Amino acid sequence: MTGFKWLHQDPPGLVPAWYLPGGDLASALAAAGGPAAKAKVLLRAATRLRLAPLYVLAVAVIGFLLDRADPQTRNHLIAANSTNVANLDQHRVWTLVTSAFIVTEPLGVLTVAHLLLLTGAAELLWGRRRLFEVFFLTHVVASCLVYALLRTGIRYEWVERTVATASDVGTSYGAHAVGGALAFSLPVRARRVLVPLALAAVLLPLVGERTFTDVGHLLSTVIGLLAGWQMRRRPLAGRLRLPARMRDDRPMAFAFGTEEEARTALATVLHLQEHHLVHLADAVVTWSDRAHRIHERETRDLGVLDGAMAGTAWGVVLGTLAGFPVAGLVAGAGVVAVVAGLHDAGLPDSTVVHSARAAPPGGVVLVLLTDRADRTRLTSVLAGVGGAPVGP
Repeated sequence: MTGFKWLHQDPPGLVPAWYLPGGDLASALAAAGGPAAKAKVLLRAATRLRLAPLYVLAVAVIGFLLDRADPQTRNHLIAANSTNVANLDQHRVWTLVTSAFIVTEPLGVLTVAHLLLLTGAAELLWGRRRLFEVFFLTHVVASCLVYALLRTGIRYEWVERTVATASDVGTSYGAHAVGGALAFSLPVRARRVLVPLALAAVLLPLVGERTFTDVGHLLSTVIGLLAGWQMRRRPLAGRLRLPARMRDDRPMAFAFGTEEEARTALATVLHLQEHHLVHLADAVVTWSDRAHRIHERETRDLGVLDGAMAGTAWGVVLGTLAGFPVAGLVAGAGVVAVVAGLHDAGLPDSTVVHSARAAPPGGVVLVLLTDRADRTRLTSVLAGVGGAPVGP
């Protein structure tokens, strides 16, 4: 939504604090009686894993083979796949991908177990698509940011020129991002402990003899925290345009007595969306206060801040490909922030305003844009949690 001047957007807190993609696993664990029952739940869930074990296996096998290669071949392969200044200045962009599969030392059993547990937990909670986005896209973005910092540092002689050919490979950027995203996307009580711990783990190395890799770990963790924040704020974000089949559809609107009831209903609908039981394009919680101001909380449309963050990531990557990472970062942040502020990617403002005005006094409305085939299911589900249809 582009937002009228009198349209008020509330601070983050879109869905209940306990909502989390894959939250059914947490519910199943809570319902399990003892350690044996909980273990069975986890083992059943582990059979759904695909991306995490394949990636960890690939890294472990490559590390095993490199360890048995002769030193010259091993060093050449590591240097050829490093996301360092020398390679990226030569537009060897494949290193942004291959560096995530190369390790300088063979993975030990504990390292393999840690990486598998971390990525496996993320895949179970978020699904394969979100794990891929957080792990691999953050690896690429963090590598480009480190490249931009080092390139600037070398130009102004803030760092030694030898750093241009230093090896920069491994799984740590993606792993730190996944850890940060998990820390922020978990329920509130856990988040209060895990977020400071995730930040402390990457800030403490910077106090001593810091390296550019330590800076990369900090950047990756911050990107991961932002990703976890966005999962909670904008769970339906990702597409610039609505699906063609839904653009002319009339939205559904359901009135609730309180905001908490509407947010609970929204969490229920998002749960159905996560399990592909409905096809939801947008969802907005809206209401009108005594001063006749319209309040709304969205799940899809990006604001200026969201656009600036997305633009920074894409800008630095495209700038790296073109040879101008800092210029790409600045331009991307500015352009996408403006586009996000002007572009209405979700439900139109007029529809949200009309739904808020149509609600009973003091009521809160959940407005949904979904496939026509899902209307019967959603009507039944929302009626079960106290929702009353609004409008025709």
